[in-house]
Amino acid sequence: MTPPSSIFIARKPSARRAVDPDVRALLREYLDDLHQGTDTVVLEELGLCQGDVRVDVASVNGELSGYEIKSPSDTLARFPNQCRIYSKVVDRAWLVATEKTLAKAAAPDWWGLIAVFDAGDRLGLRVVRAAQLNPKPDAISIAKLLWRDEALECLRNAGRARGVMTKSRKVIWKRLIECVELEDLRAAVRDALKRRPEMIELCGRKSG
Repeated sequence: MTPPSSIFIARKPSARRAVDPDVRALLREYLDDLHQGTDTVVLEELGLCQGDVRVDVASVNGELSGYEIKSPSDTLARFPNQCRIYSKVVDRAWLVATEKTLAKAAAPDWWGLIAVFDAGDRLGLRVVRAAQLNPKPDAISIAKLLWRDEALECLRNAGRARGVMTKSRKVIWKRLIECVELEDLRAAVRDALKRRPEMIELCGRKSG
């Protein structure tokens, strides 16, 4: 989805020093505005590849978008691995940081960039570069977002659950990527994320 504006300013005054909770709250506010009136679900701390990396904030609608936040006090030491894992799973990826950090991070060309800046007594966000679709999603990494019962449901819907109903998650995930088209798998993952009531209650909410 194209942002309605390249600049977004927080509604309420905030501290001049942009720490992670401030940026996270501002990003949530921005996403609520961006997706108002849609069935988008916003989640926080979404684990990828069985928790190897956690997405700071994710939006789930017709696509799965992941937002990695780097506050001024953060280093980029973990970013290469975070970037590698994000790039296996999400449909679109965004780096949210100061312009100085964005310049140092050297994110892939398809990643979107959002700059955090001071706007008087408030914080602001500016879209520097729009995110493009992930050019090389990894099917098995996407399948691993599904819990075991969700993966089995996907196989049942495809008529391919026979023989794996009592098998381990690894076997079920392997069957999934062998039998289910990537686009159908991605859609199943998005639907599953939206239907997890405990995750939505704790970490996200529908906008609108």
